[in-house]
Amino acid sequence: MTRIVDFLVEILERIGRFFGIRRKSDPNDPFAEPGRGLFRRTLRALPAVLAILAIIYVGALFWRFCFYPGMDIAYPQRIIPEEGVVLDRPEVTIPENVQTEPGAASTASADSGLPAGDTDATGASDPRTCAHSRIVQMQIGLLDLMVNQNPWVPGDPQYRFGFFGLIDFGDTPWFDNKAAMQMGMLTVVRRVSLDLADTLGRVRGTSEADPDLQAAQGRLRVNERAWVLNNPFDPQLQTVMEGARQSYRGAIPLYEGYNDRLGACNALFDVRRDNLRTLVDRLASDLGSMASRLNTRSKAMEWSVAQKAFVEAGGNNRGYFDFRADNLFYEARGELFALHGVLQAVRQDFAKTIDVSDLIQVWDRMEAHIAEGARLSPMIVANGREDGTLTPDHLSIMGEKLLRARANMVELRDILDR
Repeated sequence: MTRIVDFLVEILERIGRFFGIRRKSDPNDPFAEPGRGLFRRTLRALPAVLAILAIIYVGALFWRFCFYPGMDIAYPQRIIPEEGVVLDRPEVTIPENVQTEPGAASTASADSGLPAGDTDATGASDPRTCAHSRIVQMQIGLLDLMVNQNPWVPGDPQYRFGFFGLIDFGDTPWFDNKAAMQMGMLTVVRRVSLDLADTLGRVRGTSEADPDLQAAQGRLRVNERAWVLNNPFDPQLQTVMEGARQSYRGAIPLYEGYNDRLGACNALFDVRRDNLRTLVDRLASDLGSMASRLNTRSKAMEWSVAQKAFVEAGGNNRGYFDFRADNLFYEARGELFALHGVLQAVRQDFAKTIDVSDLIQVWDRMEAHIAEGARLSPMIVANGREDGTLTPDHLSIMGEKLLRARANMVELRDILDR
């Protein structure tokens, strides 16, 4: 029995010495090490290792979710040329197999800002000058900015996991701003993709819709939170599917293919006056919706006509402690940021219509209000009282920029209706 006990004790002592636990130093012990044991040294180093890993993790979060490569206010000048500069307009003769209906408008439309060939005394048309659409170029540039130059944050697993898995990034002051801004940009890109497929890329709905524009619109419909693997209990997402970033990226070559065919006069781009009105009206509706959301969040009290008194509303005046206010603010900023480029592209494609309709002054004011809103970027978004002293009301300030731009759009629409 004594030998059995000694054998068990010897095994336990060897296991303990392996992990640095011993009763006394034994120079003949093959596991003995000078100083502390391996296990104790590991335990003492563990806090430092965890702290370094936490710093690296938080640093990666800041780099991915708080920096905006390429997202500066001058981005439209890198995507489309300056106004008045002709880009990619080779002179080619319209192929016989490309037919347009009477009154149809292509890149050589009489109502277009893109020049058409002159007609001689016999009625024969000279070779037409075809061009790439600046609106399509801007769509390509915005998508490249969102999914190539930057990570697509709303569908990023790291973003959806939250801060160490404990806090939703939507409840943090900084880490959710880029995701919200990308969502605002996506709203505008989706809206423009709809107009390209339904109106601008065809003739009054009587011609065949362009397959590239339709396919690009379909790719942009994919849920923004989609990744390769998703929660099987989420009814909005399939468990295994193409991620949002990959889907949106796939729209870029489709737009490039359409623009190449447009430059060769093998596609339609209908830039009539009524199409400009439709596009502006839809963009104005989106701005109105966002302005309403901002107003609802920033309004803590509202006047009740029935009670003849102020009553509680759906918003709040928590100032810097409303950690969801920044989500709305940056989503609105993303919409204005994308519109800042889109409307410059629209201005070039519809240059002749804008000039003939005398829209230049109104258009200038609209672009100015949009740019002023797109550059707003407070360190911390505050949702204070409108007449507050210590905390500003950033939501109301952003809402003002939205409503001013929307008012200019409504004015543009009314002029185009005349």
